[in-house]
Amino acid sequence: MNIAAMIAKYEARKLAAERQASDAKSLGAKYLKALEANGLDRMTADQTKQFEELTAKNRAAVAEIRECDGAIKALRETEAEDAEYMRRASESHPNGVKRNGPSGTVRPGASIVTRDRDESAPTWRRTDDGRPAVVERNQRFADHEVAREIIENNAGRDEHTVAMFGDIGQQLRALTTTTGSAIVPTVWASQIIDRARNYAAVYQAGAQPVVMDRKIVQIGRLTVDPVAGFRTEGSTITASDPTFDNVTLTSKSLNALVVGSMEWFADANNAGEVVTEALAKALALQIDLVALFGGVTTGAEQTTVGNNLLASGGLPNPPNPTGILANLLANASTSVLGSATNGTVQTAATFYKEVLDTIYTPRDFNEAPNALLWPSHLARIYAEAVNTLNDPMRVPADVDNIPKFVTNQIPSGFTQGTGTLMSDIVVGDFTQLLIGQRLDLTVQTLTERYAELGQVALLATWRGDVQLARPRAFSVYRYIKGT
Repeated sequence: MNIAAMIAKYEARKLAAERQASDAKSLGAKYLKALEANGLDRMTADQTKQFEELTAKNRAAVAEIRECDGAIKALRETEAEDAEYMRRASESHPNGVKRNGPSGTVRPGASIVTRDRDESAPTWRRTDDGRPAVVERNQRFADHEVAREIIENNAGRDEHTVAMFGDIGQQLRALTTTTGSAIVPTVWASQIIDRARNYAAVYQAGAQPVVMDRKIVQIGRLTVDPVAGFRTEGSTITASDPTFDNVTLTSKSLNALVVGSMEWFADANNAGEVVTEALAKALALQIDLVALFGGVTTGAEQTTVGNNLLASGGLPNPPNPTGILANLLANASTSVLGSATNGTVQTAATFYKEVLDTIYTPRDFNEAPNALLWPSHLARIYAEAVNTLNDPMRVPADVDNIPKFVTNQIPSGFTQGTGTLMSDIVVGDFTQLLIGQRLDLTVQTLTERYAELGQVALLATWRGDVQLARPRAFSVYRYIKGT
């Protein structure tokens, strides 16, 4: 059931309640007039009971009207927010940066559409029912046909919460008086997911969000292309068949923690907006981290990140999805460049060599990388690079043309051997990065853990998975000197 249908339902309930209230009030008035006409100044027990029943019906109808008014107000606010999402999604702010490959323009900013849709991008379909698997760049998560079914199926469960609280801020505010958890209504969860898509660098680079309506979702893919060849007259034609298999997304849990003061939860008039924004940013950071590195288990690498998505002291990471680096190390190790014992230091004569090698590695496998991701510290080093005459360093055309996105979830400043201030670069065709997303979003309030600081923490649980459709579409250059 969509928002318009829910509004219509509450309006019908309100109309019925208004009629019931009017009827009860009218009958009560007629009843009193009849008693007065008969010259009675006191009602019998049966008459009193009948009058009280009419009064109770009137009170119940008035309460129903108030409840419907609250629900309609909340739903219309949600409808207005959705309209604003669609307005922003239709905006475009080209900055003139050309894409490497099919024509298009990078469109940074807060809107869902961050760049023109690449018509050559793959159309992913679910194996079991053939329906579209991914949410398009200019499409809200809630508008995908699978997500729409989930929202409609959960409408009965969500109606009461929407009517009672109005927005997620009020829902969580009600939980701050006690440690508890709540399932966020799917209509609100989809808005948080859309905002996380706006903030996560991997989504801006073209990663494909996949709606997951069950724990495991499979998507068909082509692994070996058919090969054409010439033959002599009368000779046997060599058969060459394409090979297919499935990309399997299996739901895993990821958590994000947001801490706020008790005073803020009590006083903020725009709690819904701020909570949605805070949760979206926290989830976006974690999605970037797990999509780029999740599941790395080879050695005690990049321990400065301070989380178990990267290896720390050789600790295993089996719960985590397999991100780009972990996938390449396991399945396409020659696409992981660098990895020198003490890192790699840029040389003045070939300052952009490592960046070019990272861009060309997917091309060596007939892939077309569409984006480069690096941390702000490393991006600044290349932006400020000068030659021996102190003139700005010439940027090679291949480096200049590829869209670049900054994410500080790629660590900078860590140590490799005797090398210090090291960073990584990730390049790839990010339309081959599939990020599965369940609409189930659970938020738990932690009141006692931060009680001495007068704070409350919100622990959000995201469920999904990360998979690469074509690992060779990506490359990573490790341990580049950052200063």
